[in-house]
Amino acid sequence: MKKWLYTLLVIVLAACSNEIPEQQPAKRSGRTVLAYLISNSPKSLEGNLQDNVVDMYMALAEIKDSCTLLVFYRPQEYSSYLDVPTLLCFDTDGRGNINNLPAVTGTELTFESVCQVAQKKEYTMNSQIATDPVVMEEVLKDMQKIAPSDSYGLILGSHASGWMKGNSVQSKAFGDDDGYNIDIPDLANVLKKSFSEKLDFVLFDACMMGTAEVGYELKEATSHCIASVMETPVYGFPYDRILPYLYTENIDYSAVCHEFMSFNKTNNLWGTCAVMDCSQMENLASAVKAKLSEWQDALSSVSMQNVQQYGVNSYKYFSYDVLDFFRELGGKSGVAEIDLNEAIASIQTVLNEAVIAKECIPNPSNSTFRVDEAHFCGVGMYIPKEVNDYVPDNISWNNWNDYYKQSISWYRAVGWADLKLN
Repeated sequence: MKKWLYTLLVIVLAACSNEIPEQQPAKRSGRTVLAYLISNSPKSLEGNLQDNVVDMYMALAEIKDSCTLLVFYRPQEYSSYLDVPTLLCFDTDGRGNINNLPAVTGTELTFESVCQVAQKKEYTMNSQIATDPVVMEEVLKDMQKIAPSDSYGLILGSHASGWMKGNSVQSKAFGDDDGYNIDIPDLANVLKKSFSEKLDFVLFDACMMGTAEVGYELKEATSHCIASVMETPVYGFPYDRILPYLYTENIDYSAVCHEFMSFNKTNNLWGTCAVMDCSQMENLASAVKAKLSEWQDALSSVSMQNVQQYGVNSYKYFSYDVLDFFRELGGKSGVAEIDLNEAIASIQTVLNEAVIAKECIPNPSNSTFRVDEAHFCGVGMYIPKEVNDYVPDNISWNNWNDYYKQSISWYRAVGWADLKLN
């Protein structure tokens, strides 16, 4: 009887105040965390993203300080408790209460109960999609109106395929709303337009976003980029473990990576995680450019089979380990193995400043894909086809190369266009 009465009380109280107030709230001190989650795709992440929201709620209940979380949730059409894209707002007082109610626990803690206690704003998008730049900007600005804050961090959860253009070679760029995506240059532009100050971090709970191309593209939009360079398990980040770190003044990014990899190991999964300091991406590009220019005569003879790469299936060859590539290139340039570390020290030094945290699972038991920990610098980069001619002809290189050359800033920043590759 008590269990039933408590559930009824939560529903009644939530129903009385479940719309986000219209009046302008006071500015919050510290950081507010935002999440933009998209599950409306043929390969739906609905259940996984719902579990992520529940885990975020659980973390809020344990945090010993007042803070705010806003979650934009784009549900799987016709199959979710939420009927339409909805913005969910949660305020915790640091004493176990969320939105002025005791936090739901135990068997009562479900995605439905979490949505019931949330303050909400619903969006009637009709033919619009959650990856449309106009829609994204509207939602992100709404979040800031609802929760004015000293600073923000943003979690982006959905399918993704890194720098590659959406809808090419089965690619998704970022997001999948019924087949529609947003390309990374467009995403960077949306973030710059939506926020007056740089985000403290962007966390990609999505596949293959941990590349130099993505970090470089976002350098004017965020201070840090948290991502995996390879495909990620559908379960996503363990938010009940990592969310408290994301509210601290000085985020322990190594702990965030470690918690993610520990969760994956416990669940017999695979993975990598790294954090890029995006303020250092220009320096990394300059170091890469200098070394490519110095060793360009060896580019045509480099053996890419010897370089750690991070893609599988259709995405194989989209990204190679940055440092491992220069180890191979240096060897083809005639640098003796004993002198190779010194020869690539300029890249290593800048990488140490640009990649401030990293961790990987080198030998996952349930995956044939292996990451060599000794050849894992944290981030990858694409190597244009002219340096990579051994790759099978069934890979749609024209789609990749044309888009890469025309649209990805990293291509120009590191000087690929200036090199004689043949």
